[in-house]
Amino acid sequence: MEKPGFLNVIDDFENQLTDKKNFLKVLKKHVSCYENEKEVLLELSNDITQVRTKIDLITVFSSRLKSLFYFTHAVVSLVDKQQQTYYPFLIDREALQIKHRDELPSLLASRFFLDDPFISQAHGSDMPVSFLLDDIIHKPDIPGFLKVNYECGIKEAMIVPLKSKMETIGHVLMYSDRIGAFSDDFKAFISMISSQLSSAVSNIKINEEIEFKEWVNEVLLDISNNLATVRHRKDLLTVVNAGLKKLVKFTHNVMTILDETGENYQVYVTDPDSPTQKFPKYPEALMRSNPVNDGVYTAASGSEGPVVLDMTSFDLDKAPLWFKLNYAAGAREMVINLLPGKAERELSFILFADKKGTFDAAALNIIERISSQLFTAASNIAANEEIVNKEREKSFLLNFSHDIAAVRSKYDFSVAVEKAVKKLSSVKGYIIRLIDNDGVTTSSYVYDSTATFINDPGFKQMIATRFDIKDGIQDKVLCSAEPILFITDQEMRRPVVPQYVRTWSDMGLRKMIGVALRTGSKDLGILFMETDVVNLPILKGICAQISTAISNVLVNEQLITYKSMLEVENDHLKEQINTIYNSAEIVGSGPEMQQVYQLMSIVAKTNSTVLLMGETGTGKELVARGVHKGSPRKDKLMVKVNCAALPANLIESELFGHERGAFTGAFERRIGKFEQAHNSTLFLDEIGELPLELQVKLLRVIQEREFERIGGKTTIKVDVRIIAATNRNLEEEVNAGRFRADLYYRLNVFPISLPPLRKRIEDIAPLANYFLARHSKNTGIKVTSISGKVIQELKSYPWPGNVRELEHLLERSVLLTNGSTLREIYLPKTRFGKDLSVNQTLEEIERAHIIQTLKICGGKIAGSGGAADVLGTPSTTLHAKMKKLKISKTDYLSQAS
Repeated sequence: MEKPGFLNVIDDFENQLTDKKNFLKVLKKHVSCYENEKEVLLELSNDITQVRTKIDLITVFSSRLKSLFYFTHAVVSLVDKQQQTYYPFLIDREALQIKHRDELPSLLASRFFLDDPFISQAHGSDMPVSFLLDDIIHKPDIPGFLKVNYECGIKEAMIVPLKSKMETIGHVLMYSDRIGAFSDDFKAFISMISSQLSSAVSNIKINEEIEFKEWVNEVLLDISNNLATVRHRKDLLTVVNAGLKKLVKFTHNVMTILDETGENYQVYVTDPDSPTQKFPKYPEALMRSNPVNDGVYTAASGSEGPVVLDMTSFDLDKAPLWFKLNYAAGAREMVINLLPGKAERELSFILFADKKGTFDAAALNIIERISSQLFTAASNIAANEEIVNKEREKSFLLNFSHDIAAVRSKYDFSVAVEKAVKKLSSVKGYIIRLIDNDGVTTSSYVYDSTATFINDPGFKQMIATRFDIKDGIQDKVLCSAEPILFITDQEMRRPVVPQYVRTWSDMGLRKMIGVALRTGSKDLGILFMETDVVNLPILKGICAQISTAISNVLVNEQLITYKSMLEVENDHLKEQINTIYNSAEIVGSGPEMQQVYQLMSIVAKTNSTVLLMGETGTGKELVARGVHKGSPRKDKLMVKVNCAALPANLIESELFGHERGAFTGAFERRIGKFEQAHNSTLFLDEIGELPLELQVKLLRVIQEREFERIGGKTTIKVDVRIIAATNRNLEEEVNAGRFRADLYYRLNVFPISLPPLRKRIEDIAPLANYFLARHSKNTGIKVTSISGKVIQELKSYPWPGNVRELEHLLERSVLLTNGSTLREIYLPKTRFGKDLSVNQTLEEIERAHIIQTLKICGGKIAGSGGAADVLGTPSTTLHAKMKKLKISKTDYLSQAS
């Protein structure tokens, strides 16, 4: 061991000085220096023993040591024995020669290997080792911090090993911009205090570790306390990140959850600051289900702690989408930790870093320590979500129940279902198909009018088409008690693909859920929905209420139909009671009427179509009722439609009915005459007045025996016997192009011509007496007979209005008669003069009669006392007659009486 410096000095002086006095003088001087050095060493030693923090140790270097020896700055490094590296531990930043260099932050964060050419020469030494940087700076693998110091003017460096229990725990790296600064005295002095420096560094490290552990525990406790207050999934990672990012250097994170089968997993909650949000496929990654054997999740399966994965080692082509997006966002290392605890669905916590080596042992320990709290918080959130979801489901189903309870019609039902589905964000559209009456097909009932696919041409064809139940799709749904998911692409590979599945594919509907609608054991139909997420409790609750509502609507529609039919039948009964004509009151025994009776008896018992032809007022409706009464359909009322009494735009609705909302003013569903006449007889009066466009539809219904209501999509089959009547010559109308030939041939199966009254002279007296008795009874005026003179006048009159005109003239005459015998009849002939010549045609007589009546009525056509009322014909029919006979206002107003 080398002698202390002061002994060498004494030896030198003994050799050089012979003078004892001078020797003693020099000796005293050096003893004094030694005493000062000893005092400084003692003070420095005391200062070092009091060191507790890095700042305290920096003060020792910057103040105490620099007062004894020259150096520019010093750095204390620590050794990582496990990784065989060393790294900066303590730095006096203000003294650093390189403090302004851009490389400084990265150098301070770096680790350097113990076998580099610089530190390796002193690492195993017990004494300080100094270097001239010129001698070593060009060696390979020289550490970067030495190069930067060299570039900043540092010329010499000294390494002082710090040892504890015979092991090097660190180094003091001292630098100088002067050569020779690190003298033997400096080295001897620093060597004497190196053990104390080692103890001080160890104490600082231990204190920092204790403080760090306490801080970590404090942060973890804060995280745990904050997690206990979290109630919503979206807040979970926000709370975790606020604390965890203080402890672990990760960029972002995510949590996943297994599905009920345990075979797939998907995102449970994502970091609100995740850089993957910028990618277009981010929403898809959130929703996508991934198999657990995807190679990534598999790496963590079976592990009891966090598992670090090098993301660069994976094949991106085979990696799941979420992995690809995170890699594209810059992540290069990840750690997966399957959260401990008993749960129905396993949760995992995944953290990402943009640098490899981020997740060291300390980081993994912290991640593992937080796992149980994270699991508890996630479990509490799941329980809370389940409670909230159940309450939401109850509220939703209760509101839907209230809406559906008020449903009475198909329209109300459609509105209620659409309102409910709008609240289900996962449902993009729906179609309800009901089983038809034949039990082998289904038809569209209602659909989502807000769905984007309804404008597709294929959709319109799909809802208008019936489909067989046994097609492999519908029958599968109806045989299942649970909803069934159909993947359109898979269904398109069937040997026989139903047309509606092709339409799904064309419209871009990739996933369809099918649910059977049934009440009890009776199948009603199927609800098809386009959705990716299925909430079974909600879906089953909706379908149960939908099924009940559909059943109620169908029953209610039947009740409405029956009610409407009863109302119509009631009106017809009243009409029969109030009318003068009924089948038992056909008066006439002449040869003309005998022929009519014979034809009636022949056709009555059949279902053949009958065409009644004859002038206005000849009793066509009476004959029609007679035919009906003699038919097998007599137990049901005959339904009558006057084709001339309704505007053209309402005739179709009158015949076929309409749905609510089918057109402006259609506030309620209406049952058409064809539907009312099912299994009965439909009497189409004034058939010649039917517009051409409606003649086509009427022909189709007569031929096909089925139709659809206006605005409806359901085909209604009917069994109706047709009796048509007209006062026109339909053959002439066909030739003129005003009546379809095919409809005429369809109606003219069994024609019956009714004779005009002028050809039934022998029936005039019986008819007159019959009307006299009826009107006498109705008016309370007792007129019991008709004079011979009046009878003769009646027989002489040409009767352009036929029996109806006779009836009204008799009624008027009874009202004007005094006495029990009708002695005067007020015939229009007294005013017609020459106009009633026997040489006139029927149309001329009819025209003159109408004009004369209009003059008598002062030009009034409709209403009480109008010409239509006097003639006993509907005002619309009279208008049609006037148009046909070319009667204008100038014909009757210029001389109106």
